[in-house]
Amino acid sequence: MIQAICHLIASREHGSLEKHVADLSRWQAQNTDTQVAVIAHPRYLPTLDEKIQFIPLNTDRSRHHPNLVWRLANLIRKGGYQITHGHGSKSAQLLAAVQPYTDCRQVITRHNVRHPRDKLASAFDARIAISHNTVANSKLDWQIIPNGVELSAPATNMPILPLSVEDKPTLLIASRLIKARGVDQLIAAMPLLSGVRLLVLGDGPEKDNLQQQVQQLDIEERVAFFSGSSGNNSVANFIQAADLVIIPAAIEGTPYTLLEALLHRKPVLASRAGNAIDYLPDAYLFDNQEPSHLAEKILHALSSTTREQDFSPIFSRAGEEFTLDSMAKATWQVYTQLVG
Repeated sequence: MIQAICHLIASREHGSLEKHVADLSRWQAQNTDTQVAVIAHPRYLPTLDEKIQFIPLNTDRSRHHPNLVWRLANLIRKGGYQITHGHGSKSAQLLAAVQPYTDCRQVITRHNVRHPRDKLASAFDARIAISHNTVANSKLDWQIIPNGVELSAPATNMPILPLSVEDKPTLLIASRLIKARGVDQLIAAMPLLSGVRLLVLGDGPEKDNLQQQVQQLDIEERVAFFSGSSGNNSVANFIQAADLVIIPAAIEGTPYTLLEALLHRKPVLASRAGNAIDYLPDAYLFDNQEPSHLAEKILHALSSTTREQDFSPIFSRAGEEFTLDSMAKATWQVYTQLVG
């Protein structure tokens, strides 16, 4: 019987990896009798469920710092965990470093292709990857467990979207507004998408620049910005209001917007560079971020007479595999195989 487990986060970001750990640890704390702990930098405390035992550790230090390795080993020994689960590259290297000083079983999850290669990964008791693409370069055996999300219900107090009341094709991009996400390239494609409107949901340092770009292109009537932090702005409402969800960024992980859109049975176009190639048909994958290419793909998808047919099996798969419940149960099965 599993009595105590611990997750390790050693990254500096607040992205899909950190959301994965927050969601997974919450499910485990709420659905099992196991003591669940998370070791991470203090900045991650607000993201975790109150049932989680949070153990602060300054993981911003170098992974080679002897004091970091020694403190981590002490925390794991003190907790008496049967399983320690590391997420991401730095966590894997830290867990490998403490192996001589601890006796718990170790699990790692590979979230992107930059994760340490087979020489390090082979040292762990179990290996999980979030997609086949993530471990395409590996010769080891991996348990493929896709990220899962809770299907959010539309907000009942959602305001009417302040765009034209005409029945126009609608695109949605939900993203942190930074240069790497390609929002500017999608906006640059809008003049080539006559009669199409765009909803931009999110916040970030590029928001002012993106709004100025919209003004310069004279497309204010077809592009609207919404804050991602507003209580009324439920992502589910925006997904339902759109005809297509667009993810142009070359993201290595699996964007949660992709999973939630598929759970809401909404077609998605995304960059081929990330794990979207494991989820979407080829016709709905971007080869690059050039505005002309984005526009061409979007127009083809909007005019497609087989779009519903193309996505029908993907929507069915999403309902079976891309929920938090399915992800958490599959992960728990990996644990139980290690600890009978």
